[in-house]
Amino acid sequence: MDKKILALAVILIAVLIFAIRTANMAPAYVEGSAEIFVVNNKTVTIVEKDGWGLFTLTVKPKVSGFTLRIEFPEGTRYLIREGDKEVKGEDVFETKIEKETEIIVNFQLSQEKVRKLYSGEGEYYIKIKTTKMPFWNAEYLIYLVPREKK
Repeated sequence: MDKKILALAVILIAVLIFAIRTANMAPAYVEGSAEIFVVNNKTVTIVEKDGWGLFTLTVKPKVSGFTLRIEFPEGTRYLIREGDKEVKGEDVFETKIEKETEIIVNFQLSQEKVRKLYSGEGEYYIKIKTTKMPFWNAEYLIYLVPREKK
């Protein structure tokens, strides 16, 4: 009888660990501004010919103290304004979110990536991750598209 209970306990623990690792519950609502829109079922934002792009995220937390991580294509420089502070960097931005926050994202792709994007040779995206252990996590992709000619 004890071996059966032990076996059931081990199975229960394994199932709980699996459930926690695979659960995807967003710790916040992340809303994009007018600079982010949907084209062909993809969330996109425009990149100008000089490589610059801009969008705003409004983050409304369901839980406080989660991590917001923005991953840009390699070689991309950014200037991000979160509340009163401005952060410059390259490739990855990470911050803790405690309350509703507006984040203004200004970025510049490398010239090689801009050339590939405008010639149709490459597809690039910005990945936005929100995480808080044990099971709060979500991932959003914003594809980068060239400005269409008028």
